[in-house]
Amino acid sequence: MTGHTQLAGTFEKFAAQQAAGTSPLYETLSRTVARTPELLDLAARARPGQPAPNLLLGAIHHLVRRSVPHPLSTYFTGHETLTAARADILLTDFCRRHAGQITRIISTRSVQTNEVNRCAVLLPAFATLQRQLDERPVRIVDVGASAGLNLLWDRYTYDYAGHRITLPASDPDTVLSCEIKGGTPPLSLDTTRFARPVGIEPSPVDVTDPAATQWLLSLTWPEQPTRKNTLNRALALAARTPPTILAGRAQDHLADVVTQTPPGQHLCLVFSWSIYQIFGSPGGRDRLTATLSELSRHRPIHEISIGHFGHDTPRMIMATHDGGVSRCDVVAHCDVYGTWLHWLTDPSARPTGRTP
Repeated sequence: MTGHTQLAGTFEKFAAQQAAGTSPLYETLSRTVARTPELLDLAARARPGQPAPNLLLGAIHHLVRRSVPHPLSTYFTGHETLTAARADILLTDFCRRHAGQITRIISTRSVQTNEVNRCAVLLPAFATLQRQLDERPVRIVDVGASAGLNLLWDRYTYDYAGHRITLPASDPDTVLSCEIKGGTPPLSLDTTRFARPVGIEPSPVDVTDPAATQWLLSLTWPEQPTRKNTLNRALALAARTPPTILAGRAQDHLADVVTQTPPGQHLCLVFSWSIYQIFGSPGGRDRLTATLSELSRHRPIHEISIGHFGHDTPRMIMATHDGGVSRCDVVAHCDVYGTWLHWLTDPSARPTGRTP
């Protein structure tokens, strides 16, 4: 029962911290799983290290999107509210009927969401980094890149509450919207000062494979059609010019990336909710810092990381690792999906060493 108790807590936490206020359907379904031993047994078949709520709900959504007939499917349209009592009946029945397919999905697939809108949070960090550094090009390395869609950050159009930013290569139809809730984030940058970025991913998503991209779309949430449409547009852009991704574990590539990045380039590693998958939780942030600190004995390393880091509200950290010494600062609070940003620092300030 200890395993059930822990897994139930994971689903309750997902319902309260991620789904509440964003996806009423997933909040209800998550709480249903948390109190149903049969559903917890099914969720426990998820691959080790994978977030079980995202994986199980993604698998159910995947089957619904493939027009699997069941009364539960009607609630994925967003037109009706699923009550807790009704969820107990429908979700259990759906999972019983399709247990084999769900098991195959959650035991073979990974949660590799590409939250393209997070680029709207990353852009001010890139602008800040550019202001702080000399004229050498900046090489961005996205660690945990999934399909590599965040590597195409300079291909999107940005809208910050009516303030639209169009970069030289921006696609006018792929618009990322972000509300500025506080502070003054820097929003001006020169994209020519950035070298071609690269990603690192254990199992890169082939953006030209319909089965792979359909799974990514199933990982979006039913009440978020804008998110799904943005992902579709970004996938279309990526299919035309696939991003460069190094296949393999981050631990196997980080040292090579550090030593092989030319001295004529600045190196910036980006972690967008990927630290826990690479370095584990709890303590992943500390293990990452120790790793980058050691690698920085070869050359300076800049870091931009977004995650919860033990807090209810996500935050963005900017850090510098140089000569074995690490300095970091929390520069912003933000939404998990990049829909809002609260900038905390002076745009021209350097990291101060404030604890995350």
